[in-house]
Amino acid sequence: MNLEPQKSGTEIRNVSGTARLFASLVIVAFALVAILAVLDVIPRSAFAEVTAKTGIVTAIILAAVAAIGFLTRR
Repeated sequence: MNLEPQKSGTEIRNVSGTARLFASLVIVAFALVAILAVLDVIPRSAFAEVTAKTGIVTAIILAAVAAIGFLTRR
């Protein structure tokens, strides 16, 4: 017997839509930073430092999400 409430299709689509919106905003932000670096608005040395830090932060977030996902699975 499963006492947990069942998720409806609309609830799952809302979460999926929110994730897609967030991913789209992140992609646009990365594109904007890359364009500013190409146009030399952001110096290349600063861009390299920000890129390295962004990569590390992204790896940490992905590892945390994977760990949480692993813990919540039954």
